[in-house]
Order: sequence, then structure tokens, then C-alpha cells
Amino acid sequence: MKKVVPLLLLVMLAVGCTSNRASEQQLRSEISRIPMLYTMEAEVEVLVEGHGENGTAEWKAMFGTRDIILPVRANVKAGIDLSKITQLEIDGDKVYVTLPDPVIEVESTEIPWGEVVSSVTGLRDQFSNREKEFLTNKGKQDLVRQIEKLDIVVPAQEHAEQILTTFFNRMGYRPVFRTRPLYAENEIIRFVN
Repeated sequence: MKKVVPLLLLVMLAVGCTSNRASEQQLRSEISRIPMLYTMEAEVEVLVEGHGENGTAEWKAMFGTRDIILPVRANVKAGIDLSKITQLEIDGDKVYVTLPDPVIEVESTEIPWGEVVSSVTGLRDQFSNREKEFLTNKGKQDLVRQIEKLDIVVPAQEHAEQILTTFFNRMGYRPVFRTRPLYAENEIIRFVN
């Protein structure tokens, strides 16, 4: 289950802005008031399957089977860390800005234990906490692969540019955003909790 919601919350970045043009230091000061600008949010869920060490069909008939399905959910936010803007140059009524790489933060990872489905038959043992922990870690790895498929980085960058365009316009400038090289999404994903 994937749910992507744009967060185009026009955060009041321009608090105290006037119609006069601001200096570069004033621009940096205003931008630094909100270091993380999250512009996309998604909920991601993966199902992790675990099976007991089953042998032959005779083994299953004599001693039973073990199966478990474990849901792993996470809230994901994508945005730009404005505190990492290093290149900001003013030329007349234009401001040239190189935005830092976007950030994807995985927060509030949870396993709804009430929704875990398991089946243990015969003489087999229940799944141990160690086995459940192993499956939870596997679920986190699966989450990263799902996040890479979400395609939230480019929209997050575009939304950040829209918000910053409004900000710079209020400060009296026309922004020019410089492009950065491409990166792998798995390099910018970080777990927060």
C-alpha cells in the first residue's frame, strides 16, 4: 500500500519580508529559519513472509509447519535541507541558488503486532523474538526498495523550488535554480527513529 501526498504547505518563509530587495546575508538568515523543507510525504507498507525450516513432505506431515506474515509500515518524508545551501549569489534582480541534494527520511517505522498472521502446526515451536527481529530488519530493507520505486524525489525538488520561488519573489528577486548531478535514491534515504 502506497499513499503519496504533496505537502505544498506554503510555510511562512517570508516572515518580515518587505518589498525592498534584501541583501545576501538577509536571504541566508531568512532561509535558515526553517532548515528542513519537507514537501512530500508517503506511507509505505511491506509484508514480510517467514517460514520455518521445513524438510521433506514427510517431515511436514509428521512434525508440522511454521509460517508468518509480518506487516512493516513507515511514514516517509522527502524534502530539502535548506541549512545546506552553500551557493547563493545575487546579480541584479536575480538570485542564483544551488539546492542541496534532497533527503528522504523514514520515520515512525512500526509493526502492527495485532495484524501479524502466523500458523504453527504439529510439534513446531512458535516464532521466537530473535526470528521476529530478523524479519523486522528484512522488512526495513524491503521498505528501502519500495521507497526507491515511489518517485518522490523529483516532485519534492520541484515543490521546494516553487516554495522558494515565492520566497525569493517576496524578497524582491527572481530565482535561478542551478541543477545538480543525478544521484541514487538509496544514497539519500535515512532512518530517523
